[in-house]
Amino acid sequence: MQTDDPAIAEIVAFIAGEVGVDATLLTPDTPVAELGISSLDLIETIFKLESRFGIEIPNDGPLNGNDVTVGTLVEHVAALLAAKNAASA
Repeated sequence: MQTDDPAIAEIVAFIAGEVGVDATLLTPDTPVAELGISSLDLIETIFKLESRFGIEIPNDGPLNGNDVTVGTLVEHVAALLAAKNAASA
């Protein structure tokens, strides 16, 4: 997943580091399960994303389920990060 947005690039790099894959191999349509992220691992990754970016990711919503894709995860985190940055501006 390539992007010119530095925030999205940072999120993708963080996820890639967590799962131990090259960030260039991540596509928006890649299910997180294909990366070896179980539902429990996804919860742990979400906690780490919250800590890293200083955001709170709700328990319900697009990240709740077994069909979460890398794109869904990145877009959701990016939206929460943008809202946080807009609120503090």
